[in-house]
Amino acid sequence: MDALARNPAKAWMQVDALIAAKRAKEYDAAVTLLEDLYALAARDDDLAGFAVRVGRLREQNTRRPSLIDRFNRAQLP
Repeated sequence: MDALARNPAKAWMQVDALIAAKRAKEYDAAVTLLEDLYALAARDDDLAGFAVRVGRLREQNTRRPSLIDRFNRAQLP
């Protein structure tokens, strides 16, 4: 968690890159990283900021139902 906290911007870029790969394995990795970013946001009291970013990801990827399904199963905002 501390390593993630040192550079959350890099983690968000990784999420974007994983999603761009358009493969199930990478979608799973992106969701796992988002779960870690959620935990970091909860720790840092920034759940609203996290929700905004995930909301943007949902909007940008509406045509990727398997990704959105993974977001939903992980209960990401």
